[in-house]
Amino acid sequence: MQRKRYIWFLTLVLAVVSSVRTWAGTYLFHPSAFPQEQVWFQCPFQSKETPNRIYLRLSTTGYVLPYINGRIAIKASIWPSRPMNKEGVAENVIDITRLVKQGNNVIALWYAPVIGLKQVPRGMVSAEIYIQHGRRCEVLCDSRSKWMCHLAPAFTRFNGEDFDATYKYNNTWKTKQDFGIDWIPATVVEPATNYPIIPNKALRPYKTIVPVRQVVTDSIATFFLPETVSGQLRVTLRGVKKGDLLHINGMNYKCRGGNDEQFFTRFSTITANRIEISTGAGKPMPSSMNVELIQLIEK
Repeated sequence: MQRKRYIWFLTLVLAVVSSVRTWAGTYLFHPSAFPQEQVWFQCPFQSKETPNRIYLRLSTTGYVLPYINGRIAIKASIWPSRPMNKEGVAENVIDITRLVKQGNNVIALWYAPVIGLKQVPRGMVSAEIYIQHGRRCEVLCDSRSKWMCHLAPAFTRFNGEDFDATYKYNNTWKTKQDFGIDWIPATVVEPATNYPIIPNKALRPYKTIVPVRQVVTDSIATFFLPETVSGQLRVTLRGVKKGDLLHINGMNYKCRGGNDEQFFTRFSTITANRIEISTGAGKPMPSSMNVELIQLIEK
């Protein structure tokens, strides 16, 4: 009887250990990134045709958005929420079965650090893609796979991007790309300390706020909102040329020259009661500017 209890206890311990594998014991980071820079990571992986569910397990000391084959893998606007830029590790498991195809796939992660008085050292993001076979997991990709990385084209205080955030990841990205930065191998490190786990709460769209009035001159347009709101800024533009530079509430946007193109702070929020858009000296204003501020709430 005592031997059976011992075997049962040993089995339980092994089951617990296997469920918390060392996938989160290693973190990815860009070897030359400054503490407040945003980073892209990407890694190819393969999947066989299977009826089982496929999951992505993430652990991050900052903010992260995952993309599978160019499609975002979460429904929330920003994940995770960190009240007051709280220090710690956020963890989540996401069902990505609908996004994974048979054969070759690619995962891309956009990462931004927590900005605050307490800087989390070097640990950035840990990821694992796996298939659940009953109690057994088949790992397709994890932090020890061959990840590549490059710097996102912005320094930030997490109040907006300095680039067109609608430019999605796609598997046509090669070693050198539009941002003029080479992809290089990501560095894998052990975290310096055990960070506390923070609540996993995503921010989701609540309502769209539009201006109540606007004042437009030859070089600047000011859009007044009915109240001070925190959320994502989306500006739809028409009548701009490729390469035109716009200043949007302190953020720079280089136009692509498409019809009805959008500047969208997909990865961050701003707090404002008015939006100002200006051009360089002697440059004409866009023929049409549609301003929206998407208010976000925790759900």
